[in-house]
Amino acid sequence: MPPRRIAIVGGGIVGLSIALTLRERGHDVMLIDRGISRARGSFGNAGIVNPGSIYPLAGPSLQAHLVRYAIGADPALRIRWRALPAFAPWLGRFLVNTTAAAWRRGTAALAPLVAAAPAAHRAFADRYGVGALYRAQGWLRVYRDARAFAAGASERAELLGHGVKTAVVSGQHLYDLEPALARRFSHGLWFVDALTVDTPGALVAALETAFADRGGQRITGSVRAVIPRADGVSLVLEQSAVEAELVVIAAGAHADEMIRPLGYRLPLAAERGYHVHVRLKDGARLARPIHDVAGAYVASPMAGAVRVTTGVELARADDPPNRGQIVHALAAARAALPLAAVVPGSDWCGSRPSTPDGLPVIGIAPRHPRLLFAFGHGHIGLATAPVTAQAIAALLAGEPTPVPLAPFDPGRFG
Repeated sequence: MPPRRIAIVGGGIVGLSIALTLRERGHDVMLIDRGISRARGSFGNAGIVNPGSIYPLAGPSLQAHLVRYAIGADPALRIRWRALPAFAPWLGRFLVNTTAAAWRRGTAALAPLVAAAPAAHRAFADRYGVGALYRAQGWLRVYRDARAFAAGASERAELLGHGVKTAVVSGQHLYDLEPALARRFSHGLWFVDALTVDTPGALVAALETAFADRGGQRITGSVRAVIPRADGVSLVLEQSAVEAELVVIAAGAHADEMIRPLGYRLPLAAERGYHVHVRLKDGARLARPIHDVAGAYVASPMAGAVRVTTGVELARADDPPNRGQIVHALAAARAALPLAAVVPGSDWCGSRPSTPDGLPVIGIAPRHPRLLFAFGHGHIGLATAPVTAQAIAALLAGEPTPVPLAPFDPGRFG
């Protein structure tokens, strides 16, 4: 494929990975982004590249919790009801996907994508000199009693069926792995091959430098309109316009507002999340991220502290923060880990783009062949960004894609 002038809209980890990959292939690449690093979903990620992240958010296990979710009694998922008009189309389709059959279709689609993620990240680490930001200790999902562990049997069977390597740890073995954990957990599921990132924001910053060093062009601004033409695409910004032969929309939770004027009605919701960094008490150490299933939080060692992340809040992408979830998560984490002081200024709130079937949107726009979509990755954007970049580059070159893309086709929503 001869070099093309390509614009990438969105400077989070997905857009940046695509921009770097296309630049490496010799294309003239412009990366357009609002330039607010803390606003990106990838900034607030728990930093886990896990081949076991095969579960869509929608699934049969949610059905038993719908009343608790509706009344705000479960920290795993809370709904800001006054924002319902913004995500009502998404919610209706989401509930349809909570069947066992839909869940299994989703896991089968996601399994190849996330299975390729660790190797793709290792390749990025080698190519761009960011290997020091990665750890290879895996991560742990921990359960407070045997009954809770038994309830996850179907999920473990699905992991086994897709070849995901895990190890069940219990009793003293669990505390040999993580001595700092409070003695309140009976079982753990160790995802042995998962990589972790310290920290996602630092990884994005390093890749931004790599993009600039390789001659990539960065444009700061918000895209107000996308105008496809016969020979290219015009992007209208606040005070200027950009012309490109091809455009990739990788704008996360804001992608829908860019493509809706073109007639695309992709049901996209903002999965709001929160985090805060907390120091560990002197002498304590956390070797790998842990997910306290009952507490609905993840605690990841980062930057000399622990990043405590929350469950999902359904709201508008730009709604003001509601600190209720992070307060709950922090209280639950303090009961499990020897946490000390909160790191000043570390509070974060951001939005992840979510589709109702839990699968990303990756492919060529159905009615505009010079427009490509790469968004909707939900919680696996950081993990699958390099694989998504490989897929977009292959599509543009007419090459076989690294993973099957049919389940992620932009036309699947009609």
